[in-house]
Amino acid sequence: MNRLKTLLRAECAFKPSDTLLDRFIGLGKLRKLTSADVLTEPGKVDTNVYVVKKGIVRFSDMDGERERTFGFALPGSVFYNKHSFVKGIASYYKVDVWGATEVLVISQASYRRLLTTDIEAAVWMLHYAEEELFYQEYKNRMVNNGTARERFASLLKVRPELMADVPQRILASYLGITPEYFSRLKRILTKELPLIAE
Repeated sequence: MNRLKTLLRAECAFKPSDTLLDRFIGLGKLRKLTSADVLTEPGKVDTNVYVVKKGIVRFSDMDGERERTFGFALPGSVFYNKHSFVKGIASYYKVDVWGATEVLVISQASYRRLLTTDIEAAVWMLHYAEEELFYQEYKNRMVNNGTARERFASLLKVRPELMADVPQRILASYLGITPEYFSRLKRILTKELPLIAE
């Protein structure tokens, strides 16, 4: 659990104490998943809070008949379905995993109880939410803007770990380009950036 605590501390500027992290992690029930598993289906209510312990979680929706990837959660990430958690309504997006993934599942009631009884927990999650809002805007600037080549290079800067574990068609969807063009860019940029060599 020490690695998970280190990752949770790295998610925002506020650094929670060991006591709080032990309490927070202790609320979770471990769930092991594979690439065939879906955490949240569109149209279903899911009020749980999730902590990624291992693996990669993906968020997607449908653009007409085409699946569109718009985000990932990596180890140390805390997330929940905002529609369900905040308003109790069905999820708009799908949450699934890539590869062997482990998440801690925390009930909404346990999470809310922690925030209302522990001021440090409340301050931590406020900072965490601020960081998430910042990252959404940062992603729009770094990954959603510019040419396909610039978006590809930004993905390497923002989330280089995705290149090894996530299928190219998913990363292409994330960047808003075709899988064929993604492969072409990867071949070109591999020569320029040893970081993404096969």
